[in-house]
Amino acid sequence: MPTSNAVPLYLIAQAVAAAVARHKRAVREIHVVGAAGHYYTVTTVISGGEKRA
Repeated sequence: MPTSNAVPLYLIAQAVAAAVARHKRAVREIHVVGAAGHYYTVTTVISGGEKRA
């Protein structure tokens, strides 16, 4: 299940850190792609599978 948002260059590290903090071990991939101007799209791919008790 991918989620994405556009962030300025100087906030990429914070966006990645927030995604990792939010999804923890469910994060499978993080993609950063250039958008218009100095903005970048940060896409987080997380697993939607099993949960352990």
